[in-house]
Amino acid sequence: MKKILITLIVLTAIIGSKPVRAQFESFGGGIALATGGKYEYDDGLDYSNKSFGFDLRAVYDFNKKLDIVPDIKFYLPNKTEYNNGSDKVTAFAFNLNLHYILNPRSRDNYRVYILGGAHVGMWQIKDDHYSDVYNSFYDINEFKFFPGANVGAGMQLSFNDRFMFFAEAKYVLAKTNQLVFTPGFLFYL
Repeated sequence: MKKILITLIVLTAIIGSKPVRAQFESFGGGIALATGGKYEYDDGLDYSNKSFGFDLRAVYDFNKKLDIVPDIKFYLPNKTEYNNGSDKVTAFAFNLNLHYILNPRSRDNYRVYILGGAHVGMWQIKDDHYSDVYNSFYDINEFKFFPGANVGAGMQLSFNDRFMFFAEAKYVLAKTNQLVFTPGFLFYL
């Protein structure tokens, strides 16, 4: 037992003595422009999220070529009016992406990256209308989760040692497939 404990202490000391760069490098946000998000509900009803939203994110500098980027998106409600009522879709998204930096040299004031990661979409659907086509009344109030994945690319352009501009485009592979373009600003910590 003592040998195992001594081995663990020595390994911890060796690993702990190495310099580590992993830390949150920056945070910020921007706008999110989404298109193509569509969810088909029972009875032929479909709801969409083709809307404008807001993005909040942080960049965790894992190493010179990899960043881990969690982000949260909130989309403004998408409302459709009918003669006999309306429906409203409000969407949120949480993404955990890995950015692989294609030009990691520190002398460049820009970075180009490809991204991939996990996605969880959350849609609040409220529908209260009468359909003449289906001759029925709809009273729907549900919160739906849609897990999926992200693939895309982006770039970051540093203006000085305090902030940078970013822009990325990604495709969300989920039950509600959509293309999202997100420009914004990041502030270095």
